Amino acid sequence: MNRIALVAGGEAHSFPALARMSARRAAELPLAPGRPLVLQPTITLRDVCALHAAALRGAPVALLPARAAEPELAALRAIVPERVPDPVAALVYTSGSTGRRRCAMLERAAFAASAAAGAAALGWRDDDRWLACLPLSTIGGLSVLSRCLWARRTAVLADPAPSFDPAAIARQIERDRVTLVSLVPTMLVRLLDLAWWRPPAHLRAVLLGGAAASPSLLARAAERGVPAHTTYGMTETCSHVAIDGRVLPGIEVAVRDDRIAVRGPVLLRGFAPPDDAVAALDADGWFVTADRGAVDGDRVHILGRADDVIVSGGEKIDPAAVEAVLESIPGIAAACVFAVPDPEWGQRMAAALVAGPGGPPPAAVLEAALAERLGRRRPRRVAWVAELATAPSGKLDRQETARRASALLAPLR
Repeated sequence: MNRIALVAGGEAHSFPALARMSARRAAELPLAPGRPLVLQPTITLRDVCALHAAALRGAPVALLPARAAEPELAALRAIVPERVPDPVAALVYTSGSTGRRRCAMLERAAFAASAAAGAAALGWRDDDRWLACLPLSTIGGLSVLSRCLWARRTAVLADPAPSFDPAAIARQIERDRVTLVSLVPTMLVRLLDLAWWRPPAHLRAVLLGGAAASPSLLARAAERGVPAHTTYGMTETCSHVAIDGRVLPGIEVAVRDDRIAVRGPVLLRGFAPPDDAVAALDADGWFVTADRGAVDGDRVHILGRADDVIVSGGEKIDPAAVEAVLESIPGIAAACVFAVPDPEWGQRMAAALVAGPGGPPPAAVLEAALAERLGRRRPRRVAWVAELATAPSGKLDRQETARRASALLAPLR
């Protein structure tokens, strides 16, 4: 019996059919080992066949970000190397949510190791279908395809849409009997905002990655019966390192200089130009991330990004911890905390806030709640915004959110 490889537009395609379509697509493309094929993939059958064709021919792909502006795309195209080492399967750009994008070179063996580690943690069922609704230019989107291909399970392509449509995704999960889906937290928030949506019984796991999922979001998901699982990983680790805080088999995690470090077969080979002179791994094979955290046996606890820490009057403040408190206050649906310059304190904490369905809380109520729950470590200026800025991957773009919110900031006591 031929297994279904892809479901696109409600139409199922077997693995032999995918191989035939990919062979035809390969004939249209300049595929060669070591020479990157530059793609800006969308979630379409045509682009999935291009990715599959490259994998079958052993040709690397350089994936341009889906929503990058043309000047940035031109700059990224200009630095794609003409040749890469033969084991490299993909050149994937980091999200750039905290600065300039870097291009990670990922080998075929890393994709296989990542798929095996994820399978050991989640398992596979014969009827599993994984919905691909994250951009295929990101490791979160690409890994859905690579894992399904590795396990010979079904990938379901999200129906075409100009942007994330929660109602359409909810209907597709039901229609195509999706059992697994990878989302960033903002996507799950929008799904939960659909008062009519309830997860169907066949949906067994919603994997949340790309950014921290707040306690309030996880509580909302649990109340609705959503089988949500937090994940930790990044482009440089070929996707997941941990699920629900538990480190995946075959991967090591430690703390180096107060930062999380990762070692194992899922790591990148290195960075492409202009960062190729920078050693991606230390002398012992560890990739030291920008994340602060702690490790307890096979469990990892992420405390926030080292480069996001706000230093006010010599005191270090973790924005993620403050955001979790803000989002627990009635009337606040989402929060982004950032620093603004201050002549006396060096930096002061500010926050961009998105109001809940019932509108924002009165200023006096907000001030009282912040004083009670955060004390001195509370934002002193806030801006109410319609939404928080996100990177093409769907992750929070803290820098862009701060830029947009700065002109709207109002003081709080």
